[in-house]
Amino acid sequence: MKTRISAIVGLLCVLGYSDLARADDPSSPRVADPYALSPGPPTMSSGTPELYLSFMAGVAMPRSEDATFRDGSTPTVMPNVDYQMKQSVGGNAGIWFPTRNKLAGFDVGVEITGYVWYPDVACCNPNFNGRVLADGSFQGTTTEGMGAYVGPNFLIRYPLAISESYPNGRWFPYVGIGVGAHQIAQRPGWRGVNFGNAITDSRNTAVGFQGVGGIKGHLFKYLAVFAEAKYVHAHHDGLVTDRFGQSPEIFTSNGGPVVNAYSSTIDTIFVHVGLSLHFDVKP
Repeated sequence: MKTRISAIVGLLCVLGYSDLARADDPSSPRVADPYALSPGPPTMSSGTPELYLSFMAGVAMPRSEDATFRDGSTPTVMPNVDYQMKQSVGGNAGIWFPTRNKLAGFDVGVEITGYVWYPDVACCNPNFNGRVLADGSFQGTTTEGMGAYVGPNFLIRYPLAISESYPNGRWFPYVGIGVGAHQIAQRPGWRGVNFGNAITDSRNTAVGFQGVGGIKGHLFKYLAVFAEAKYVHAHHDGLVTDRFGQSPEIFTSNGGPVVNAYSSTIDTIFVHVGLSLHFDVKP
């Protein structure tokens, strides 16, 4: 009996050591290392496709733009509409292809990115979301807005600090360009200066063009942190606001908001930080 027990314990020790050795092997599927295709240590030219999922949050900073009204109301053009800087949240899903031996040291990748933000316009802009009454008081509303962008990005990155030990200070500066669907939802808000009305009435979707740049660093095999900046450009022909403050204080089925249609270019700078989960794909 003792001999059998000793044999079983010995077999378990051998299997455990073998499994540990495979886990430490850079070419093992259990090691999420995109540079671990060869049986030896990672090199600058070996690699496997690297999938990732990301969550990000930050701020959106829309530029002030002109509004051109399309409903015949005058003045036709209102200059420098001040869209508000607000919070932004979103996520990415993508894949990197380590190809350092083919592209002068750069990797290529593609991702789908999506995020939302709130380009509201504060109250009290005469002839944009209100008017000055005969007694000198102002009657108007906020202009509530919600923006959404979804589209692909085409990326390149330059891996830094690649070594046998993972991650060992591994950093990835990257840049990219993309094109996608850019949507703005708008409606007049509560009478006066307060924000907070729900966006339910008008949505306009246009083609958006995006540029992105950032840097990502691995905390350990499967988790990385990143910070990135984006610039999004889109032109919309179907935006709306109550430019003369004629909407009722409480919207009902018989007394909804009064809106005027306008067109405007929406250029926005985003600054996002987030976390990424990374996985390698063995060929």
